[in-house]
Amino acid sequence: MIQILLKPAFFFLLLAQCSFTAPTPTNILQRVAVTGASVSAGYGLKTPPTKGNLAAYPMDFTHVMDAMITVPHDEVGDFCDLMFFRSSRKNAAEYIQQIVAYKPTLVVGIDFLFWFGYGSVPDGIAEEEHRMEKLEFALDLLDTLEVPLLIGDLPDVREAVGRLLSQSQVPSEEILHSLNNRIHTWIDSKENATLLPVHEYWKLMMQDKEITVLGTTWPEGTKDRLLQKDSLHMTREGTVVSGLLVAEIIGGDDFETDATVILLKAAALARAK
Repeated sequence: MIQILLKPAFFFLLLAQCSFTAPTPTNILQRVAVTGASVSAGYGLKTPPTKGNLAAYPMDFTHVMDAMITVPHDEVGDFCDLMFFRSSRKNAAEYIQQIVAYKPTLVVGIDFLFWFGYGSVPDGIAEEEHRMEKLEFALDLLDTLEVPLLIGDLPDVREAVGRLLSQSQVPSEEILHSLNNRIHTWIDSKENATLLPVHEYWKLMMQDKEITVLGTTWPEGTKDRLLQKDSLHMTREGTVVSGLLVAEIIGGDDFETDATVILLKAAALARAK
């Protein structure tokens, strides 16, 4: 386990508010909300063909999360948008309002912050100042959520320049470092927030290094199984890695951890919608 989901002070606050039942991982998984941009929304993901059903149905991270949770739970809430970048502030503000109304027990935002660090910078504005101001806007929105949060930091996606991203949309290495430092500082200051180490795992994938999560190992040389050719989005299998990382942080007892089983169940859920 990388980090406990509930920091001690927040855990005892929940105990005080919910004296009739102590919070457990099962309670936390009762009503999960997933929010974010194109990675969470399943850009490029389709179900594989099966005997008697050759159709390709859209898949996304909510299907993976639903497929992984083995305890009774509500259908995972989907607050994601493939086109999040077109109006990131408006989309984020609306989704946070919807999430508050949804009353989740856990919010997972793998790439919620992505377009608040990436994106074009208006003429006449200093790049770091602009990107940091956008990030602070998003963190202020997350501040309104008084439930456990799993929030990803920013990956280094410079390899996507010339594919789906332009150079002007990508922060320099130094600015990216500053933005991630701010995210980490914010998470450290929040009793209900835990880091999803997206930057760390993205670097391992880009370097084609071995990755092990919850007992499953993807050896060196399997980058193409995890990342799409645009070097910006994950494959179905890569999306499962993200789900397993969430399970590892929470604790794997209430999750299916076999990647093959998760993929089959997630595809079945996607076909059923």
